[in-house]
Amino acid sequence: MKLIKKAAAILLSACMIVPTAAIVSSAESTSAGETDYTITSPYDDIDWDTYNYYLANLHTHCTASDGRVDLPDMIELYYKAGYDILSLTDHGVINNGWNQERKIYPPFNLLQELHNMSDEDYERITTGSDRDGRGMTDVVGGIEMNMATLTKTHVNGYFTEYGSGLWGKENDYESAPAAVESSGKGFTVLNHVGDWVNSNNFPERSHHPMFIEYFANIFVKNPSCLGMEIINNQDNVTKADKALWDELLQVVIPKGRNVIAFADDDSEYANEVGRSFEMFVLPENNLENVKQAMQDGAFFACSRFAKTDIAPDFEGSGLVPLVSKIDVDQEENSITLTLDDTRDCQSVEWIANGEIIATGNSIDLNDYEDQLGCYIRFQLKGEGGITYSQAFTLSYEGRADKEIPHYAKFDGFFGDIFKKFVKTRFFAIIMKICEKFDYDIVEAIAKY
Repeated sequence: MKLIKKAAAILLSACMIVPTAAIVSSAESTSAGETDYTITSPYDDIDWDTYNYYLANLHTHCTASDGRVDLPDMIELYYKAGYDILSLTDHGVINNGWNQERKIYPPFNLLQELHNMSDEDYERITTGSDRDGRGMTDVVGGIEMNMATLTKTHVNGYFTEYGSGLWGKENDYESAPAAVESSGKGFTVLNHVGDWVNSNNFPERSHHPMFIEYFANIFVKNPSCLGMEIINNQDNVTKADKALWDELLQVVIPKGRNVIAFADDDSEYANEVGRSFEMFVLPENNLENVKQAMQDGAFFACSRFAKTDIAPDFEGSGLVPLVSKIDVDQEENSITLTLDDTRDCQSVEWIANGEIIATGNSIDLNDYEDQLGCYIRFQLKGEGGITYSQAFTLSYEGRADKEIPHYAKFDGFFGDIFKKFVKTRFFAIIMKICEKFDYDIVEAIAKY
């Protein structure tokens, strides 16, 4: 053990030059100078010797809403691409099973045909009878809420019965998670928030207190809101969302929450299959294990694209890097990764407070005490793309926590009226008109 080794070295050196009393004093001083961390890992319950990886997409569309591929064909595409877990999340339409009838709603599907999967094909795919018994799990209760909002404040629901046919409110990520929370059934994930924040064009917005406060309060108020997409599709609208994720981790972890990172295709077309995805680590691929892993964060968010973390023009090919084991040593205050040597991994980076503080397969937290806050996470880069871990939370004496910022601009009576006004479709239309004249009203609000 590291501390014992350090103490032994000090004792050995001191024996040559000082009395025994001085030796003891020196050893005690060295040990007392190191912070003792309690590391909580989302991967703590994984048995790396027996669990396996399973490929997942949790944000998928078909002709039940705005997808351009019929339901059976979209499912078949993912099945043939080697996926193990799939959730259909059509706008305003709850998936009660790929072979089940579903009510569809305008405006998305007025001119599109929708065919449910046959019972025979459902049995074949879910059991994997033509794929050596490796079935694909149907994640039921999937829906993308805020169905027809111009401002794309979309929220995915899973294992839920809420949101069918509801158009939603403009500029509103709050209502859907709150409704699912109130229902007591299912959970939610915030989708492509950068598309609404417009942080892809204005990356500084990911650090603006108005947006940090807005999203942090959603997570604190709604435990069933698990997290957010940090990468969507090709990372075009989410390229600054990793920065927002890091900002949120710093203020919600002290409130007893984590923010789980998701990465998904948000597929509408056949050529969008396999761009961004999750890699689950499960004892067995079944619905209950998937549900539990989603809540625990026992998976990795992966993408073949990473506009900010790798390069704007990068597109991975082949297998994304993965770990075959994570060792958390509470006594040594260290985390050690064993990389999957069948996959290319060119770098391992450790992130705290939104900054890369270390590289390499392991990190000794005591070496970075002045750079740590309430979490640490890692990301793997290779020829196949990028893999993000979930955040490991850190508890220790003297931790200096950040508070959720308060943006007081919209406090008071008139502020409440304004916040209700911006959620109307009338205001959303005004926003779109302003955009036609290159006037960004959201930027003006955020700025002032």
